Amino acid sequence: MSVSTSRDSATPARLVGAAVTLIVIGFGLVFLSLGFDWEGFGGGAAIGVGIGLAAVGMYFWGYANGLRRPSSRGTWLPSRDGRG
Repeated sequence: MSVSTSRDSATPARLVGAAVTLIVIGFGLVFLSLGFDWEGFGGGAAIGVGIGLAAVGMYFWGYANGLRRPSSRGTWLPSRDGRG
């Protein structure tokens, strides 16, 4: 029986796809709100939601890139020579 790790699965690819979709939707919403010159609360909300979607998409893109990298959790150890 083989054990599947997160690097072997399609999870990072799906996360990157979802992240790119969120970024495109977010920037599209920002450009639409600026292009149509939406004013007031609705325009501000559209810009804020667009920037928020893009930021969440960028976070998930970075997270998926971290999942694809080999594990580096045990590479750093504190000094064991008694100096600190």
